Amino acid sequence: MTMNKQKRVLIIAGESSGDQHAASYVRQHQKINPDIIFDAFGQKELKSTSANLIYDTEKIAVVGIIEVISKYKQITDALKLAKSHIDKTRPDLIILVDYVEFNLKIAKFAKSLGIRVIFYIAPQLWAWRERRARDLVENIDHLAVIFPFEEIFFKNYTNNVSYVGQPLFENKQLLNSVTKYEDRSIDLGIFPGSRESEIKNNIYSMLDCLQKNKNENVKIFYANKTSLELLNKLLPPEFHSKLESGKDIDKVSSCKKALCASGTVTLELAILEIPMIIMYKLSFLTFFIMRSLVKLKHIGLVNLVLGDEIGSEPIVQEYIQPSYSDQIDIMVELNKIDNDHQYRSNMIDRFKEIKDKLSIKSEIKLWEIAERLISTNV
Repeated sequence: MTMNKQKRVLIIAGESSGDQHAASYVRQHQKINPDIIFDAFGQKELKSTSANLIYDTEKIAVVGIIEVISKYKQITDALKLAKSHIDKTRPDLIILVDYVEFNLKIAKFAKSLGIRVIFYIAPQLWAWRERRARDLVENIDHLAVIFPFEEIFFKNYTNNVSYVGQPLFENKQLLNSVTKYEDRSIDLGIFPGSRESEIKNNIYSMLDCLQKNKNENVKIFYANKTSLELLNKLLPPEFHSKLESGKDIDKVSSCKKALCASGTVTLELAILEIPMIIMYKLSFLTFFIMRSLVKLKHIGLVNLVLGDEIGSEPIVQEYIQPSYSDQIDIMVELNKIDNDHQYRSNMIDRFKEIKDKLSIKSEIKLWEIAERLISTNV
């Protein structure tokens, strides 16, 4: 294959998990075509690649309507900066990673300039706001999805959609780090999320589920530097020694069980065969609005993979907007994971099914789609 010289690709990843997946893509594509110049709006992982980091998106990574309003100026400034950069550099290709509200605006702007766009990691429009699927596909050149069921869903709207594989299954360290249950030293891992708003909403409710009489070895896992700084501010000093990096796979794999926010972390824990409970709290207004929009009974990725339809075979318990009585139920569930060997084994067996399903190789890689769009660009 003849490679084009000095092509320019811009990547925009607004959140921690998207940043991780985008960094993995950059490394793969760079091996195939070292002549590409990568620019990025991203976080720590993209910064560690050859990409030129233009803006650190940790500053604008939020979830929920109220939280977006509170960061409105920063988000608007970042959007202006991105548009200005696109206008000046005219990249050959833009790869937008998740972060749909922000990235859809970028997609529309890029389209007005005739710049090719791939949207990588589809927004969960099959769960809510399905009508926006058409709006998305009309403004991009290709949609690269990371779950087989997403390809089936989006085929209803476009032929330019490809399942490119689940990026966590490219991570050999993650796949090879499963620890025998009896060898694990951390009784409970707490994963409150990666975004500021998630952590503020989740951490106290999660800590309220600790059972002091159990005298467990508990660790609280942070996603990035910003979340570490925030947790240090929010938590009393006696909890500071319990903080561990969520990027430390050896530490994470030492957890006997986990209490976690919804999101990519649920799949990472499933790969490591760690029994878990999903606990997720939104601001009241965000929850009130989302409740009328979301069609699925379950929101945790780990609960959406198995079964003939999305979410038809959930595996772990979910507690959304947990009340005090839910916290009691969570404590009971944590004890059940500890004490009911059969229950725990069944959950781990289902995780193995997820691993079998998602480890199937995709027919096409993201870098191949990118290379094709770059090479046909005129």
